[in-house]
Amino acid sequence: MATYGTLLIPLPLDRAAPVLHEVRVAAYAAPAGPGFCLVHPDRLIDGNGVFSVAGPVGAALGVPVLAAFQYDGERLELEVWRDGGRAHRYDSAPYDRDDKPADGTPADADPAAFLDFAAGPVDGHRLASALADTPLDERDMDVDGEPGYVWAQGLHWDVLAALGHPDRVIGRAQRDHCHFGRAPRVLAELLESGELVVLGTAGSRDDTP
Repeated sequence: MATYGTLLIPLPLDRAAPVLHEVRVAAYAAPAGPGFCLVHPDRLIDGNGVFSVAGPVGAALGVPVLAAFQYDGERLELEVWRDGGRAHRYDSAPYDRDDKPADGTPADADPAAFLDFAAGPVDGHRLASALADTPLDERDMDVDGEPGYVWAQGLHWDVLAALGHPDRVIGRAQRDHCHFGRAPRVLAELLESGELVVLGTAGSRDDTP
């Protein structure tokens, strides 16, 4: 499963882009429905990963930022940044950390921490269930009977869906900077249409997996 890192920002792209250019983040940015945009940082550049740039981006824009990093289908990390500082961190796989809870449940699964990123009516039950790593759809469950989501992408999908984001936006939120470079024709079309904007040095080199 592909790894990806994205920022979800509660500002339309036309308002965020001028400031994002000044922050000098190497990334692609895209609209994400009314009132939101997505930023796909080039994580192959040192110091340009989602958790490194979320603070400066949020401070410059004056809005909270939701940074998401999904690793190989196995782990979802979400960080909420406000006023340049990390306000909340969620980890779907705390058993990878020394301070794991005895039952192995996700750490810091507080639905209220994510309400600033709602794009419509919030499905509180779905949001709480997703953050607790308890899928409501049987298709997201492990066929071997293990608890939790089979893939971290499914958990991320349910979090954003519960916050009212449409499928098209969620699908785009699960793209990595590298993914665009693997489809140069699609990338060119997105750039030409204005659906994707180059920030900083993004796109100045060939992307690699």
